[in-house]
Amino acid sequence: MSRGERILAGVFGLFGVFWIAQALGLRYWGDFAPGPGFLPLWLGITLVALVAVFFFTSFQRASAKEVLDAAPRVGRIAAIVVGFIACIAAIEWLGFGASVAAYLVFLLGAVERQRPAVVAGVALGTTVALHLVFRTWLGVPLPEGPWGF
Repeated sequence: MSRGERILAGVFGLFGVFWIAQALGLRYWGDFAPGPGFLPLWLGITLVALVAVFFFTSFQRASAKEVLDAAPRVGRIAAIVVGFIACIAAIEWLGFGASVAAYLVFLLGAVERQRPAVVAGVALGTTVALHLVFRTWLGVPLPEGPWGF
């Protein structure tokens, strides 16, 4: 890892420490649910832990083969990010369920190259589970597409 990557990780670590410090000034737990300090505290702790892991592993020297093997992964990561951005952009037009299902089909079918039965099962199952949890049980309004879901 380069010196610049370590510096950037250090900056992220400082953000994590800042979040922890700010979260300690907020209420951690409310009357029946987590308070406003719960999420920032755990995000800060997670960020600091990830930076620590990065620092400990960054001093291991990577071989030329490892660097060359990482190149195809960059394309996969780019496909995942572009697909996610398209999913977010399509939520208002297609609706939450259809856009999430389409993203999962893309992710599992095109990026991960899974069997069609696995792709269909995971996409349908995840979409139904998210609908049940958020819309039915929690009453969270989700964007609806032209098909009503």
